[in-house]
Amino acid sequence: MGFAQSLFEHVMKIAEENNAKKVSKITLKMGELLLINPEQLEFCFRVLSNGSILKDSKLEIEFVKPLVKCIACGKEYNEVRSYCDCGGIVSVEGGKDIIIKKIEMEV
Repeated sequence: MGFAQSLFEHVMKIAEENNAKKVSKITLKMGELLLINPEQLEFCFRVLSNGSILKDSKLEIEFVKPLVKCIACGKEYNEVRSYCDCGGIVSVEGGKDIIIKKIEMEV
């Protein structure tokens, strides 16, 4: 619920700054490593949105694969691994973020 609350507040702030009458769609880019259940997120967002200009908005989620990079050789993988093929240690570089990509609204 905490993440849905933050999302709701952030989108409402942007909508208010743009004098929106209604928000129809919110597109998110969400890293797969966040382990956020999209159905739970959408349910909580719907509950919070009830009675606001976000009430009937569609929540669209685009998932972003993990990006893991070897510290030694620089090889990149789109899967979680502990070590590179070269034996080097890897670092998680992507797939753990969430970005509001687009908000469609009537002004």
